[in-house]
Amino acid sequence: NEVKQFLFEVGRLYLPVATTHRVATEAFTVTMRNGKECKFPKGTKVVVPMCLGMVDENVWGPTTFEFDHNRANLCPYSMMFNSVGDDHAGRICPGRAIALEMGIDMLTQLGKVRRSSGGSGTGNTEKPNAVTGY
Repeated sequence: NEVKQFLFEVGRLYLPVATTHRVATEAFTVTMRNGKECKFPKGTKVVVPMCLGMVDENVWGPTTFEFDHNRANLCPYSMMFNSVGDDHAGRICPGRAIALEMGIDMLTQLGKVRRSSGGSGTGNTEKPNAVTGY
């Protein structure tokens, strides 16, 4: 569905929830960029920046910052709902189905209004405003 793809691409570039978190269940060590190792104890709160994964060129390619609702693997790799596609670690956005259905319905209706009003979406038959386009 093209409208669903459009919603997922908007969500990829403008993620509604940019981060999630986890609490470490065991101690762990991270090698920093400078090569230094940092040790963290069990119970450390870790922020996961999902927003960075949604613009990772290794996943989305060299056009990562360009809008392309026909992008390959858009839905299966999306982290828009606190998951990666349908895979999750025990918690997924409880409003996912409602948000998708509502977004698709809303955009479909807006498209119908826009097409029936001559393209501006406002119902106004005057020429569009030079600044706003409406």
